[in-house]
Amino acid sequence: MMLNKKEQPLTENLPLFPLAIMILPGETRFLHIFEQRYKNLFEDIKQFENSFCIPFVLEGKNSQTGSLVKLDRVLARYPSGEVDIAVKGIDIVSVRTFNEEHPNRLYPYGDVETLNKDSVKATNELLKIFEKYNEIVLKLDLTKYTGINFYLIANSIGLSDLEKYDLLNRENEKQMNKTLLNYVRLKTILAQQQNALHKYYCLN
Repeated sequence: MMLNKKEQPLTENLPLFPLAIMILPGETRFLHIFEQRYKNLFEDIKQFENSFCIPFVLEGKNSQTGSLVKLDRVLARYPSGEVDIAVKGIDIVSVRTFNEEHPNRLYPYGDVETLNKDSVKATNELLKIFEKYNEIVLKLDLTKYTGINFYLIANSIGLSDLEKYDLLNRENEKQMNKTLLNYVRLKTILAQQQNALHKYYCLN
């Protein structure tokens, strides 16, 4: 997969919830749970410290790359047992084994290798181009943030789930920085073009 070569912690028998979404560390996403097997997963979630893994579904198939997420809050419960929840990305995982159905429950489960999210450091070049993007698009006071890190940048520029997957599957930290740098540059150019177009139509 990617990142450091050190042996990473392996979590066994973790619930799996395959989806075509990629949740980065620090990112919050919203899920509507309606299938019985994932209702089962939600009922059991406290047994797993409120955490589960979302393997990324690519072209209808489960990939090895996934997101380790933790239940952030329950947004709504329905008489049918369906539930709306918010989950927060904790780390990136590599799914080592995938079992379609738990022996006593319906949801998939497997063993996942947790990758160290802090092992990816943003380069100075990436930080610099993000500052430019912020000036044009976000307009945030970056001095209020304790630290601008790799995933904060990735979470701030509106990457699609496929772009996140592409980013996370680069061979090493250098390639990940290069890929994210290219995404920030592209989105900066698009924002500049949009601003120029807006000014043109406002003035004419």
